Amino acid sequence: MAKELPYFQFEPAEYLTKDISFCTLSAQGLFINLCAYYWQRECRITKEQFLRRINNPKEFQELVDEGVIDLDENDIIIKFLDQQYLNATKQSKTNSINGSKGGRPKKENPNESEIKATLKPNESQTKGIREEKRREDKIKVKDIKERKAEFKNSLHQFLEEFGSKILNEFYNYWTEHGENDRKMRFEKEKSFNKKLRLDKWLKNSIEWEKEKTSAKKEKPIMLSDKMKQDYGIN
Repeated sequence: MAKELPYFQFEPAEYLTKDISFCTLSAQGLFINLCAYYWQRECRITKEQFLRRINNPKEFQELVDEGVIDLDENDIIIKFLDQQYLNATKQSKTNSINGSKGGRPKKENPNESEIKATLKPNESQTKGIREEKRREDKIKVKDIKERKAEFKNSLHQFLEEFGSKILNEFYNYWTEHGENDRKMRFEKEKSFNKKLRLDKWLKNSIEWEKEKTSAKKEKPIMLSDKMKQDYGIN
């Protein structure tokens, strides 16, 4: 990576307007270091590998919670670098093919089948294709409305046990997100077991209702000055 692709594109305007600008300065500094390691290792590095180098788990989790980086199980994903790497490696292959033809000028619209025909099929080639496909899949992210609908549908199985009122309250709370947020509230949690959380939600709802009822019973009766005068109360 260091020889073929020694640097990646960095746009200040993008940096200042995206989620990273809302992170702490220490998390922003960690992000820059992470980008450098990520690019140097051909956009393949795990959470454990990186934290062994720079042990700042709090700032790392902040980047995950804010949607600056993503985790695919243990693999770190930085989408804008994945896209740059994908574009750069495709261009590198095309240039290599043109060079093997004796320095003939590159066609304006190279035929994909012609390019494939000049390459000898080998294990490294097929591995590279699989890697490109994997990176393209990582870049594709479901729309937040689609994920919200999936979350709502997943609650239908609990309708009989918890009722529509509890499920609606639960859904509205955990799918909350800001206008520019990439993730909903429940997606920012490290773990999220719907059944356990619904049990807790129901228990809390019962406690809240008890507190409201108790507060109403204990509320003192306030009499106006005229009523006190009429009843002879000082």
